[in-house]
Amino acid sequence: MLTSRRIRRTLLVASISLFLLAFGVPSALAAPTVTVRIEGESSTLVPKTSVTLSAPEPVSGCPANSVAAAINLAVGGNWDHGEANGGAGDFTETILGETHSFTHEADTWAEWVNYKWGGGICTDLLSEGDEVVMVADHEPEPLYVPTVLPLVVAEAPASVQAGTPFTVKVSAVHIPAGMFAEKGEGEAQPIEGATVSGAGATATSFAGGAATLTLDTVGNVTLRATRAGDAPSAGFVVCVHNGNDGNCGTTSASTTGSTAAGGVLPFTAYKGPFALVAHASDLIDGHVYPRRLAPRVLAGTIAAHTAVTSVSTELRRRYRGRCSAYDGDRERFVSARCGSGSFFKVSNGGAFSYLLPSALAPGRYVLDIEASDAAGNVTTLARGTSRLVFYVR
Repeated sequence: MLTSRRIRRTLLVASISLFLLAFGVPSALAAPTVTVRIEGESSTLVPKTSVTLSAPEPVSGCPANSVAAAINLAVGGNWDHGEANGGAGDFTETILGETHSFTHEADTWAEWVNYKWGGGICTDLLSEGDEVVMVADHEPEPLYVPTVLPLVVAEAPASVQAGTPFTVKVSAVHIPAGMFAEKGEGEAQPIEGATVSGAGATATSFAGGAATLTLDTVGNVTLRATRAGDAPSAGFVVCVHNGNDGNCGTTSASTTGSTAAGGVLPFTAYKGPFALVAHASDLIDGHVYPRRLAPRVLAGTIAAHTAVTSVSTELRRRYRGRCSAYDGDRERFVSARCGSGSFFKVSNGGAFSYLLPSALAPGRYVLDIEASDAAGNVTTLARGTSRLVFYVR
């Protein structure tokens, strides 16, 4: 039997919510548009689906803008409405005709709202743009914390050049350790071992949650991140173009009216915000390094559509309220205004490696990577790729 413990212990709050609704809840909450996704034990029951919470009647006595109402709309009423075994919003076993074969009394549907732990499908009220994810979970007693974690794609380019590697960053939503998961808890943390796949391409995330893959199929490609034992991410779309072929906002060369000798359309190098993507080989964004393992080498690669002509880095340090920046000419840190530094060149091509004079001392560090290519593109500053923040303690 699949029970929803968190719904049962919030019935009093539900009664209070209904009282407030009856005596004048602001009309702005009347009809928000939200998304619902339901992940079963072995398959996706409902992909990410938009619903508008304008149902004239609450579900199982729950408000019309509750998570329960959103689920009801997303599945077209094809579930037990949280009324299994004679309950009133307490128990949910069957969704879209599927009753899961859970084996432990504490197994449940885990409720996430905007990837934060929910307090109960009847009492959690939704606002415009909220995202609901229901996950078939296994919560061991007496902890009652999720063990099936929802995956989130934290970073992905909107468009890429066909045949050129690009990076996607995958995280899993974790709950702090404790006896019970509390409403509103949840933090996305980069994970290793997640598989990002779609259109015949597959890549596995390594340290920092980054997975690098290459797409050859031109057009919109839907990708998804998965990992055994966890709930997959929602599908996300990456647009793939081949030079200026008219896809992904590029201007097709055929519209320019010019051709090269023999009637062959000339190739125009791609220009755009994702023409260059930096990847640091050894540094992990957000990581805390013990002093004995403090980084010594700044290294990485640049994924580009054309030849990379220059790579420069800027390294800043803050420690106990004082700031400094690495001077590439003097090869040491010098005092600097907080948040400012200077770039120093480390490569003339797509790969770079710079050996610091010594391991880094304790402090908070910010590494910026700036690259340019033959087409005049320059890296876009983005956390986790061209900007990495890390700590030495």
